[in-house]
Amino acid sequence: MIPAGKRSSVLCSECHQIHRRIAPVLGPSAPDAWLAVTRGEQLESELTPDVCILTDDGRTRHFLRGHLSLPVVDGPPPVFVWSVWVELDQGSMEQVARWWSNPNRAAIPPIEGRLANELPYEKATGGLPVTVHTRDPGLAPLLIVGEDHPLAAEQADGVSVHRIAELGSLVRRA
Repeated sequence: MIPAGKRSSVLCSECHQIHRRIAPVLGPSAPDAWLAVTRGEQLESELTPDVCILTDDGRTRHFLRGHLSLPVVDGPPPVFVWSVWVELDQGSMEQVARWWSNPNRAAIPPIEGRLANELPYEKATGGLPVTVHTRDPGLAPLLIVGEDHPLAAEQADGVSVHRIAELGSLVRRA
C-alpha cells in the first residue's frame, strides 16, 4: 500500500490523542493479481498508473484504478480515499479505452466490476462487486461498493479520523 497526498496531524475526538501522518489517500500500486504472477508474466503484461492488462496463466485480465471515497465525519480531511484496482471484463475495458481521452468520458454509463485488492478489513474485499463511474479526464473513476460489507457501510456512513489512523496503521503493518 502506498500513501499518497499530503499527510497531516489531527487531534482525535475519539481517543484524545494526536494522530500523526494521516494520509487522505491510501492504495496499492497494482492489482493483487499482478503481484501473484511470475516476473515473466509481468513482462508480457502492462501496468501503468491507471490501467493493468495482465496475462495470467494464458488468459488476459483487465484492471482499472479507481477511487473509493469515504466521507470523514469529523475531519479534516473531508474525504478519505482508497485508491484501488477493479477488474473489468474485456468489453467494459474496451469501452473505457475508447472514451479515456474524450472530454465527455463521464457520460459513459456505469460499468460493473470487481474489487481487485484486499484491504485491511476483517471481511475479505477482493472480488467485491463495485460500480465504476467514469469521471472527467484527470479524475480517477469513482467506485461504489455494491454489497453488504463494512467497506460499503463506511462509504455510505463515513469514517472518523480515528478510523483513518487505524486503517493507516494496518496498512503500514502489512
